[in-house]
Amino acid sequence: MSESDPQLPTAFVADVLLWKRWQVSLGVIVVATVAWLLLEWTSLPFLTICSDVLLILIILLFLHANYAALRNKQPPTLPELVVSEEMVNNVAASFRVKINNVLHIAHDITIGKDFRIFFKVVVCLWLLSVIGSIFSFFTLAYIGMFAS
Repeated sequence: MSESDPQLPTAFVADVLLWKRWQVSLGVIVVATVAWLLLEWTSLPFLTICSDVLLILIILLFLHANYAALRNKQPPTLPELVVSEEMVNNVAASFRVKINNVLHIAHDITIGKDFRIFFKVVVCLWLLSVIGSIFSFFTLAYIGMFAS
């Protein structure tokens, strides 16, 4: 496959899931295990850990830039991130279509057009409620990562 092939990201993910790239697959499992242990053992919320990690990264970049200035070296260059208005409009239009489809399906389910779908949704939500009372979200995500 060439670098410009549009199927490259899909093929890479498939290779990782099928353990054809075992180093990457092992890395994913190690990172997921460390993240799960960190979240479960510390009982910290996910948002708290994310903000702490970002805070440490920003402080390290600030110190690195100031240390480079003290040594009369050029500070590290960071790419300027710019989001174009066209990209934002495309994403918003895509989300609008998807949200409208979900709302249409939810409307059909709630007014009872198809009793089988309504019953399946009720059973699935009840099962999620029972499973959610037994496991935390991150434990379920961790189990799901191994199940894939």
